[in-house]
Amino acid sequence: MNRILIIGCGLIGSSVLRAVYKKKLAKKIFILEKSKNNISKIKRLNLKCNIIKDFKNEIPKMDMIIFSTHLSNYEDALKKINKFLNKKTIITDVGSTKNLILQKIRRKLKKGVFWTSSHPIAGSEVSGPEFGHSNLFKNKWCVLIKEKNSNKKHIKKLNKFWKKIGCKIVMM
Repeated sequence: MNRILIIGCGLIGSSVLRAVYKKKLAKKIFILEKSKNNISKIKRLNLKCNIIKDFKNEIPKMDMIIFSTHLSNYEDALKKINKFLNKKTIITDVGSTKNLILQKIRRKLKKGVFWTSSHPIAGSEVSGPEFGHSNLFKNKWCVLIKEKNSNKKHIKKLNKFWKKIGCKIVMM
């Protein structure tokens, strides 16, 4: 992959960022983070990423977008990027209990764009980008949700992606 965008860069998002960088899974890693505090920490930690500012020119070029923010922020983040999404872009998330929010997201998602839910079962009792690490997903389960209208190519690529950063995969 050339370009990955991580929306939300706390513990999980920064761990994905670190794993992607360490395993060289993308040429460029971008983040979209609304917390000024987290942005300061990311800069201070010298995490290898670009903070996205130009949605119109950058979002259509993304190969993968990973929602790693609180479920309650999914809709707001989608509003910012939705009109720029490309149907080739793999869109996923790392949330857990998400049925209701994903019903809303799918109704608002740009036509022809697919969202494939992921749930890596990883984390810790602490939060924030300073606690992320590249091995957070090693030997952890990741649940990929396959639906009737799922994009099979996206599921196949997500399966490879999560395996490369250390996850064991289960399909539901």
